[in-house]
Amino acid sequence: MARVRPRTVARLTALSLVLTAGTGGAAPLRDLPTEVLCDLIDDAEAAETSQPERARVLSLLTNDQRAAVRAQVAAAMGSLWPNAGAEATDELRRLARDTSDNVRVSAAVGLARAIERANAPERIDLVCTWALSADKDERLALARALTWSTPVFVADLVLEQLAADESVAVRAAALAAVAKHFHEDSSAYVRIVSKCIEDPDGNVQKLARALFKRARG
Repeated sequence: MARVRPRTVARLTALSLVLTAGTGGAAPLRDLPTEVLCDLIDDAEAAETSQPERARVLSLLTNDQRAAVRAQVAAAMGSLWPNAGAEATDELRRLARDTSDNVRVSAAVGLARAIERANAPERIDLVCTWALSADKDERLALARALTWSTPVFVADLVLEQLAADESVAVRAAALAAVAKHFHEDSSAYVRIVSKCIEDPDGNVQKLARALFKRARG
């Protein structure tokens, strides 16, 4: 009979614990090694198993006390689309507001993957919902997510709004996204950049001037 490798046993044990746990912070999960939980997240992300089980694994691990685990969950959340429910959306938004910067960055990756996997109407809904968020970390996650080259029908309008955001970080990330989408509608993006040339923040102003020079060159 074939021998089962110890790491495989650990992953199966972890899966059993996660699926029977009330929360990701339950005592048995705290005792599991970070690498085992990260392997489990990889499995849930890639598996062809039922959507509810995959979603449950990721959902429970969003509460893990380790930022490394939450960061990997945040990036993996995007794999639940296009069949993600409202709960998955809420959890991704919560991860975008995490206390760890690494988790927040990973949530932007998760959002970018969700946008990529969604159909055109769902993309518009995702992008507009996040753009209208009252939370700057959620708006920042969207600006970062839009640095992916996935085409979004309302990208120019949303990036124009984000480039005028009250948060410096959001404005800078929006200009980085503008650079990725410039080829889609150069006149629209030149208009956005031209409004940022005199931005009060030196870094945003520098980014805007570099993009404007590129467009005119």
